[in-house]
Amino acid sequence: MPLSLEELVATAIENQHVILEFELKKGIPLNYLDEKGQYTLRYLDGHTEAVSLPEAVEVLQSDNSV
Repeated sequence: MPLSLEELVATAIENQHVILEFELKKGIPLNYLDEKGQYTLRYLDGHTEAVSLPEAVEVLQSDNSV
């Protein structure tokens, strides 16, 4: 039975850290919503930090500009 749009979105949000694991392997920090609804950056070494969205965008832009 196919999932509804709401179920697909909920599943994607719940598993976005898995979905983005490929980016982490390339050295780009993961930016995802954690279980508390905070934007979180997770680095390859396992370090995580909660950030506001503008801060996350700045980090990701600086990492992509290399």
